Amino acid sequence: MKNKVTFEFRTDPETYKKLAFVAEKEGRNMNNHILHLARTNIAYYEKVHGKIKPADTENVPLPEDGAENEE
Repeated sequence: MKNKVTFEFRTDPETYKKLAFVAEKEGRNMNNHILHLARTNIAYYEKVHGKIKPADTENVPLPEDGAENEE
C-alpha cells in the first residue's frame, strides 16, 4: 500500500463547480482530476526549470494533523 497525504483545498463555489464539470467531462473524479492538474503543472515546471530532485524537497513539511494515510 502506498502512503498518501491528505490536505484541505479551499476555493470559491464557482471555481469548484467548473472544476467538477471539467473533471466529469474528462472522465475523472475530483481527486483524480486535481492530481492530473498537479502532475501536469509539475511536468511543465520541470521542463522549464529542470528536474526537481528529492534533495530539493526534503525541507518541505507534510501536513502535521495526522493526515498521512495508508490506502
